[in-house]
Amino acid sequence: MNRIITIGREFGSGGREMGRRLAEELGIAYYDQEIVKELLKRTKLTEEYVRNVEERNPLPLLPITTARTFGLKVTPKVELALSVYNQESDIIMEMAKKSDCIIVGRCADHILRDMRPFRLFVYADMEARIARCRAKGEDAARMSDEDLRQRILSIDKKRARYYQFYTDQVWGDKINYDLCINTSAVNIKKLAGITASLIRER
Repeated sequence: MNRIITIGREFGSGGREMGRRLAEELGIAYYDQEIVKELLKRTKLTEEYVRNVEERNPLPLLPITTARTFGLKVTPKVELALSVYNQESDIIMEMAKKSDCIIVGRCADHILRDMRPFRLFVYADMEARIARCRAKGEDAARMSDEDLRQRILSIDKKRARYYQFYTDQVWGDKINYDLCINTSAVNIKKLAGITASLIRER
């Protein structure tokens, strides 16, 4: 069976950088935006729509299991959102079966649970996350610390609801991961090397 690593991450924690560097250390494929690009090839959806649907719960505050149990009415908007999730799930499964790889976000840890992936969750304190956001984006550079903090919390909230909806689990709860990594005051490049050594020994 292929070596599969999934990465969940708080916004601004450096999870994507961690994923890329870990893939380089291990010499394996890295999938993130590639999943969206493949979805766009297979559908008539626009990139803007897919970005808008990703990480949003189609039925706020209700996990998918609850929605099904109570037979709530599924609107065309919800149907399309579920279709995007299902198609991305198919793509993620295909990528995982093709070769050793790292997959970022999109409930990959849950989708690939039968393949027993090594599940990482990357987090950091708010100060470090604000600093990373400022270093990477012009929009963030123009925002106050409080506005940027609220933006970070809003994105995390959406990710948490999305994850709960499709998995009926708590996003970021240590019980759902094999390793949780705090990147607040750590060089991510060095951390990726240490993590790669740990994974090789697994």
